[in-house]
Amino acid sequence: MEAEDKNGKPVFKTMKSFEKVYGTRNFIEVALKETNDGENIFFSISKGFTAQNGAKRYKKSLGFAASEELQLFLIESLNNLLEEYKKSAAKMAGKKKEKAVEERED
Repeated sequence: MEAEDKNGKPVFKTMKSFEKVYGTRNFIEVALKETNDGENIFFSISKGFTAQNGAKRYKKSLGFAASEELQLFLIESLNNLLEEYKKSAAKMAGKKKEKAVEERED
């Protein structure tokens, strides 16, 4: 059975994590974690903020099994979304350019 903290929440060991700070004090953390009993390894994506005292506070978190099937699904899905975003961003940039040209002609 996995260990729990004093509030009854499960305790996990972070094996490796990456963090990206954005905005004033917000962050996103992507991590590989395992349960304290070592039975389960999973990925987590967490959103949070840094409090004024410097402590990290987590707002939301999503965890899922580190299976090969889910790894491939996530990688393919994110790559497809990035490609779609690039297409949309290029279209938007073109529209902004057209609008700027029209405004100059007026």
